[in-house]
Amino acid sequence: MSKKSSLKVEELERSRLKVLRKIAWDIDSPNLGTMYDAIGRLASLDTSRLLLPKAMDLLSSKDRNVKQAAYTVAGKNIHGDYVNEFFLELKEMNPVEREQILQGIEEMFTNTGGPISIIEQKNWIKNLETLGREHQPVVFGLMIGLGKPGKSWVRKQIRENIKNITLGAVPKISMFPSRERKQLINILCDGASKQRRDLLPYICGVVDGSTYKYLAAFMRKSEWQERVEIAGAVSSSGIRSSSGLVMELVADTNWQVKQALLENLNIKKSKISVLLIILSHLVGESHARVRAQAERTLLILGTETCMDSTLEEQQTRLEKKFRTQLLKAAQANKDVDASWLGIEREQSDPMMDILKRITTEESIENQEIDTSDDPEGVSLSDFVKDEKQKSKGEVESISEEDKSSLLSALLGAKESSIKEESTPTIENISQIELDPTIPASSRFILILQSTSEEIGKDVPLELLQAKGIAAGLTDEEFFNALSELEEQGIIYRSSKGTVSYVDIEL
Repeated sequence: MSKKSSLKVEELERSRLKVLRKIAWDIDSPNLGTMYDAIGRLASLDTSRLLLPKAMDLLSSKDRNVKQAAYTVAGKNIHGDYVNEFFLELKEMNPVEREQILQGIEEMFTNTGGPISIIEQKNWIKNLETLGREHQPVVFGLMIGLGKPGKSWVRKQIRENIKNITLGAVPKISMFPSRERKQLINILCDGASKQRRDLLPYICGVVDGSTYKYLAAFMRKSEWQERVEIAGAVSSSGIRSSSGLVMELVADTNWQVKQALLENLNIKKSKISVLLIILSHLVGESHARVRAQAERTLLILGTETCMDSTLEEQQTRLEKKFRTQLLKAAQANKDVDASWLGIEREQSDPMMDILKRITTEESIENQEIDTSDDPEGVSLSDFVKDEKQKSKGEVESISEEDKSSLLSALLGAKESSIKEESTPTIENISQIELDPTIPASSRFILILQSTSEEIGKDVPLELLQAKGIAAGLTDEEFFNALSELEEQGIIYRSSKGTVSYVDIEL
């Protein structure tokens, strides 16, 4: 190396160190503006690892902005013993901020890769294991960048601890390399079909054409809703084989499973020969919806190419085998191009329909106007009709005249029947008078009433007392009742020694 080139390198190093030194000094500045500016420059600096010790010191800063920036710098650059210190400080943060920092580290792993040393990878795994279950999705994502130890850790979690696998962790499996992804999905499907069937919708979201076969583990003792999920995942991944799981779905007893298989079909990732085999079964389906969808799919196959054929080849094979179904589908599915069939369909024009309707309505109105002015013939039946209408009017007038008398007669009969029904059967008064369960005052009134009917309104007190004794009243009960009723104003005792019931009508 020449002397000039060595001088240039030294000058470059000095200039870079000068920038780093300036940032380090500004971070300790009492001026908040200067400090925040230095923190921002540190976070965006490519050589920020050189100031990692400074960033680690700021992890315990009371200023939230400084602390957040320090975690960002440290998370991208930690190594060795700094990892343990970093995670100890990380646990002191709230879960939301901790999740943000972990996502930043995951992004760094995705862009630049994780640590290469196996010892370093195991150290990361040891610290990541201490985080809570709420961070499991991002932890699974970090394991992708931790080499074989990370993949082994995820595999172990699925096998031994599948009950604690969160729903958000399943999509992270699709980010693993192809070989590891297949293994993990296979293990996950096997375990989830036995203990965690609620993971099925999320597993269906990560399978592809090479892994959907593992969903067959869920078919045993499955509900039709689960099979619909499986059918949708299989068809959206592209159908390349007509054996195993695919034909099991085609032969399913529930029509909604077959419908899902057709509606979510990914034609570009499927093979034409396999699709023709499947559709040959489904066009003869007894359910109308499935049959109509199968016919529509045949028509679409004439406009979209499969992965292993050209459009001309597909059209030739379709017309040769499914010409009848294609013609039927062409009339029912006017949104799909059917020009390749060599037929012309009537294009429905909304304006033409409106004009036809208006023309029809106008013609009907004109007919009504014309027929109203036309002379009509007269026959004997018209005279008979008039006579009938006349006699009917007479009957109505007669009924109007007699209506009031008829109603009064009916009302009178109704009132008499109501009176007969509503008249209660009164027991013999003498029996009531002797009833000891009736209060003394009530029996006194009954005795007074019966005696007044016999001799008149004014009843001698002695006679009334004698009848009371005969009815079972003692002298005490008799005079107590007399005083009580007299105070209430129900009876009146005169100076002549007579008692009268003032409210009674004789």
